[in-house]
Amino acid sequence: MPLAASIDVGSNTVRLLAAEVEDGRIVKEVLNLRDITRLGEGLGMGGSLKPEARDRTLAVLREYASRLDAMKVKNVSIIATEALRKANDSAAFISDVKSDTGLDIELITGEDEAKRTLLGVRAGMAGAVSGGMAVGEKLLVDIGGGSTEVVTTPDWEEFKAVSLPLGAVTLYERFLVEDPPTPREMGELVRHCLAPLGALAGMRPKGGWSVLVGTAGTVTTLAAVDMRMDVYDPDRITGHRMSRDTVARLLSRFMGMSKESRRLLAGLEAGREDIILSGTAILGAVMDLSGADYVVACDYGLREGNLLRHCASVGCR
Repeated sequence: MPLAASIDVGSNTVRLLAAEVEDGRIVKEVLNLRDITRLGEGLGMGGSLKPEARDRTLAVLREYASRLDAMKVKNVSIIATEALRKANDSAAFISDVKSDTGLDIELITGEDEAKRTLLGVRAGMAGAVSGGMAVGEKLLVDIGGGSTEVVTTPDWEEFKAVSLPLGAVTLYERFLVEDPPTPREMGELVRHCLAPLGALAGMRPKGGWSVLVGTAGTVTTLAAVDMRMDVYDPDRITGHRMSRDTVARLLSRFMGMSKESRRLLAGLEAGREDIILSGTAILGAVMDLSGADYVVACDYGLREGNLLRHCASVGCR
């Protein structure tokens, strides 16, 4: 069966999946890669991409393109999100990627990002034995490096979504100066989250949400740390539940450690030891404001949803 590939160029991580897709399902993963390049480093509210971040990301994309070419994968969809939505030189970067790799980056909106993430999470949770497919209105949170997408859906098809200017990278750079951070720094970060997350009030269904599902690096890393996972196992990640107390305990633990100490924790992805604090704070604020008692982790997300959407649109045969 021919292969198709999806590349997600995020504010913190670039991720590649090459797989066989049949009847709207990812039936066999052939190549699964992820590299932290921190493309959104230093962007804050805007500006230009840092040359170092630009170069790191281009180098990874050249490697990905080479790997796909060697595998003769012709059906490739590559998307970019908040970092390139913010950067004033995103068009130049996209042009350079095309020149260097032959790949055409599609810069998607926050709403498109939420829709494709929902598609990926639906596919991932379909095989989970936990409450991710629960009856009733479901809340999905996707904490990225530059933004957080929040989606509410009754059936994994109809949905309402909002993209919030809360990213693990941007909040880390803005608020967390000391190592370990001071209580004042963390307090200011959490308070900063409250106004944008007030959007949850307008999304709340009658009776609240039946389940909170979390995707992307913050949530999957927290699940891996909670399980003390020496080798990342996506099958164990998807469906893993963490209570509000567990998330609060992990945040408190991270706050008391230096970046170097966090780097040694089982389950903590190398390169995420700094921004795991801000990402966890965002998740904790979402849980507090939504009233969720626990969050269900899902390894599938935007990258997988983009692959499924691409194959549905153009046919991956």
